[in-house]
Amino acid sequence: VGIIHKKPAAGGISAVSGTGSIYTFYGPDEPKFKNLTTNFLVRDLPKVMPALGLANEPIPLWWTTDFILASPQGTPSDQEKWIVGEFNCSCVGISKCLAAYCKDDTPNACYTDISAEDLAEADRYGSIMGQKALGIMSKGFTSSAPVDVSGITRVAKSDLGLLPQPFVPKYKGALAQIYVR
Repeated sequence: VGIIHKKPAAGGISAVSGTGSIYTFYGPDEPKFKNLTTNFLVRDLPKVMPALGLANEPIPLWWTTDFILASPQGTPSDQEKWIVGEFNCSCVGISKCLAAYCKDDTPNACYTDISAEDLAEADRYGSIMGQKALGIMSKGFTSSAPVDVSGITRVAKSDLGLLPQPFVPKYKGALAQIYVR
């Protein structure tokens, strides 16, 4: 669990990346968000998949929830009420890698623009997801060879940050990226 407090830039109303918003990162044990974290993880999360009609499905492997603080300013943090603004599991990135995000003002941003500290944190998240994915895949998925990617048009500029293919892979997998021209 990671918490990212996103504050819009002065005069702005959106805190999405590329808008000048300020991101502050917190761990799961941050006292400021204890009420939110405990209520969501313990009380609310077990109800999410059933509420979506997916009671027999696991929660997505990698996803985010956007919360909106509904309490008046000055409410003690242990009494705050939070509302879910959205769940996102279709286009989730690792916020610590935003330095590699190409925008109008940084068209040549790349992997090497990510600080060593942020890369370590991104790698930690990637390792957690990899272990979870291995646990899911070990319940019946097998692979005899790497995935055949010969029919895919490669447009990536480099493989910076991509680890080498395992010599004897246990599972088939594919890394898909979007490149907008």
